[in-house]
Amino acid sequence: MAAFPNSCLPACLLVLTLVRLSRPDSAPLDVVGPAEPVVAALGGDAELPCSLSASASAERMELRWYRGRRAAAVLVRRDGRARDAEQAAEFRGRATLLDGGLAAGRAAVRLHRVRASDDGEYRCLFRQDGRYGEASVHLKVAASFFPRLTPWMVAVAVILMVLGLLTIGSIFCTWRLYRERSRQRENEFSSTEKLLDELKWKKATLHAVDVTLDPDTAHPHLFLFEDSKSVRLEDSRQQLPEKPERFDSWPCVLGRETFTSGRHFWEVKVGDRADWAVGVCRENVVKKGFDPMTPENGFWAVELYGNGYWALTPQRTPLPLAGPPQRVGIFLDYESGDVSFYNMASGAHIYTFSDASFSGPLRPFFCLWSCGKKPLTICASADRPDKVTVVVDAKDFAKEIPLSAMGEDPASGDAGTLHSKLIPTQPSHGAL
Repeated sequence: MAAFPNSCLPACLLVLTLVRLSRPDSAPLDVVGPAEPVVAALGGDAELPCSLSASASAERMELRWYRGRRAAAVLVRRDGRARDAEQAAEFRGRATLLDGGLAAGRAAVRLHRVRASDDGEYRCLFRQDGRYGEASVHLKVAASFFPRLTPWMVAVAVILMVLGLLTIGSIFCTWRLYRERSRQRENEFSSTEKLLDELKWKKATLHAVDVTLDPDTAHPHLFLFEDSKSVRLEDSRQQLPEKPERFDSWPCVLGRETFTSGRHFWEVKVGDRADWAVGVCRENVVKKGFDPMTPENGFWAVELYGNGYWALTPQRTPLPLAGPPQRVGIFLDYESGDVSFYNMASGAHIYTFSDASFSGPLRPFFCLWSCGKKPLTICASADRPDKVTVVVDAKDFAKEIPLSAMGEDPASGDAGTLHSKLIPTQPSHGAL
């Protein structure tokens, strides 16, 4: 082979250099990283992405992740495998390559158990056949967002915490004191209320009157005993003379006594019988038909009907009693317009009709809604409570006629009926 003249050597080297630089594989690799910092929680994992912009395969390339100097390697991969010996001690066992995307030019490193000291800038480098390129990734560790606490800041925080605890304790103590005082006031109010009720009850008994039943007003299904103190509702009907003052629909009876002024008290033994009503009414109330028993129609009464106690107001007021009264006291204050009811066993107040405008005579009022062997009894004013003695058996008053509704032929009645047909299943007074 002939040698180039010495004079041609510089020119030849220049031509070879230009040719080498013009080859495509001599261009630097274009590597890109994320535009925004990667944020990781302290103690968690972080992925640091990096890739070739041309999406060329990076499987045969040398990959190096490092921070600061290149000697502080986070991860090194060369000749298709990781070079753990070149890895910095602080990243050994904590940095792994996600090599699933190497064929597409993606090389992300996963950093495990992130520490506060991991916060900072990382660089990834791709190199092959003398060509290389690199990009940067910034890692933000969440714990590093908080400023370092100085001693005075710690002192202020402790003081605030102590003040907060003291405030909470103060509020709790104040609340407990308020609750105890409220409970004490409630107990005092309850005791005072009970005392007032007891005083009213005892005061009412000073105005006791002797009340008897008026047979001329009794419904034919009501049987009065000889002493005119006891009454019972029977299925059989008495043949009694028709009178304007006699109830012909509601099973009611009035007391003989009339009141036009003053204060008056009487007591009724209801026992454990069911379905009754007691109170007062105007002497001239409508006794024929089924007019509602309300104050507007001249009735001021309470009742036991079904499983509940009620005041006979237009919408019927429920009475939440502590227990079933065996004896009910009725106190009429004519001038004040009040009718009060008491449980005589305990002296507890049951209900009061207040500020009524009484006009004309008032009379004691009694009503039975269902049949039963036990009578409703007016207690004697001198030695309450009196034990009732039945002088004449109720059957002696019966005329042994079939039971019938008012105004019907007795033959049309059903003698096997347990309760009087006069008392509907849902009586009209239920709408009171």
